[in-house]
Amino acid sequence: MLWQIILWIFVIALFLIGLAGTILPALPGNILIFAGTLVYGICTGFEKVTFWVLAALAGISIGAQVLDYAAGAYGAKRFGATKYGMWGAIIGGVVGLLILNIAGLVLGLFLGGVIPELVFAGRSLKGALSTGWGSLLGFLGGTLMKFILGLIMIGIFFAALASCSMR
Repeated sequence: MLWQIILWIFVIALFLIGLAGTILPALPGNILIFAGTLVYGICTGFEKVTFWVLAALAGISIGAQVLDYAAGAYGAKRFGATKYGMWGAIIGGVVGLLILNIAGLVLGLFLGGVIPELVFAGRSLKGALSTGWGSLLGFLGGTLMKFILGLIMIGIFFAALASCSMR
């Protein structure tokens, strides 16, 4: 009985930290949610969390990670970025995150999209600013999607538990 309480506390903590990680870039959010499900499955002998549940959550988790990396570049491209602006947004976001955390990420995405467009692509200030705005919107859209996917993953976990207890 005590181990079950400890297990639930651990799993719920991984889910909550994972949801926070879908918004905070330093934490691998969806991967932590998957880890919570995997830990539950291991500790309960995979009675309720089956291979198929784990496979579905692994697929969603991998998809969310890919989405995380691609969203900013996609947003920049939708707003007319060249390859310089797209790569600049990615590199600027990473460097900004390392230097100034979340504020640096936002600033890095924007400036990383704008500066290469001005310097290397020779775009106008208006066009370069559009690239920066697009990279920010892409990042925010990707973050929202990761959060929603995290909620879906948790929902699948609880649906799997509920379907087993109804049998």
